[in-house]
Amino acid sequence: TKGALSFLVGKDELPIAEREEGPNHRRHGNTLISRLSESSTFQRINKSLQTTPKHFLCQHSYGCVHYVTKSFIKMFGLGYLVQGGVKLLGALPRIYRNPSAVWHAIKHQDNFKLGAFLGCFSAIFKIVNCLLRWLRNKDSEVHGLLAGFLAGWSMLWYKSSTIALYTAYKLAEVLYFKGISKGLLPYIRCADIIIYSISTAFVFHVAVFEPHNLRPAYWNFLLKVTGNKFGTMNRRLLEPLYKDAARIAPDFWPDYDMRYTSLTKDSLLRRS
Repeated sequence: TKGALSFLVGKDELPIAEREEGPNHRRHGNTLISRLSESSTFQRINKSLQTTPKHFLCQHSYGCVHYVTKSFIKMFGLGYLVQGGVKLLGALPRIYRNPSAVWHAIKHQDNFKLGAFLGCFSAIFKIVNCLLRWLRNKDSEVHGLLAGFLAGWSMLWYKSSTIALYTAYKLAEVLYFKGISKGLLPYIRCADIIIYSISTAFVFHVAVFEPHNLRPAYWNFLLKVTGNKFGTMNRRLLEPLYKDAARIAPDFWPDYDMRYTSLTKDSLLRRS
C-alpha cells in the first residue's frame, strides 16, 4: 500500500518516517527524459516553472507549480504508455489482416483515460497539499485526507470496479490497524483475513446478481475456476429483484430436466 501511494504521489507527500526509508531515485532519469531536457524550449519552460514560489514546509526541490506540472505529465505519460502497450499487444493477432489496428490501438480512448486518471490523481493530491500549506502555514495529516478525497474523483476518467474495490479493502485494513495502534479499536486475530473474506464475498455477490459490472477478464477467471457454474445460473429469475441481472446473457435459459420442474421460458414470460 505504501509503495503504491509512493508511486502515485511521490515520496515527498509521505510521512517523514516513511519518506526516509530506502534510497531516493528521483535523480535517475531515463534516456528519453534526458534527451528532452536538452531542448532549449524545454529548458526555458522548466526553468520558469522551477522558480515559482515554494512553501517552506514543502519537501519538493523546486516551486509548487513545477512540482504539480511535472507530476501530471509524468503520470499521464506513464498511464498512456501502459494502456497503449496493452492495447497494442491485443492488436498483434489482427495486424497482418488489418495493419491499421496498430494506429487504432495507439490512439484508443482508454489510453487517454488511464493517463488522465493517473495524472489527475497525482496532480490533484499534490496541489491540494501545497495549497493547504500556503493557506494554513502548517502541515497536517488532515491535508492528506482532504487531498486523497478530492484526488479520488479522478477515477471518473477511468471507472474501474476492480480498483475501487481494492482501494476500499485496503482503506478498511489501514484504518483498522491505525485504530489498533492508537488504542481506539480492539485487536481481532486474523482481522486482515476477515476483511479480505468480506471483500471476496462482495465480489461473489456481484458475480451472481450483476456480473456485467465485473471486469471481463475477472468474469472469465471465475467461470474457469468454478467450471462455468456462475455462467449457468438462471438470472432471468432474479430480474424482479435485481434489474438487468441477466444483462450479460439475456437469452440464456438452462437446460432443465423437465421431470423435476415445470418451469419454462414461456411460462416465466406469461407470469411477468
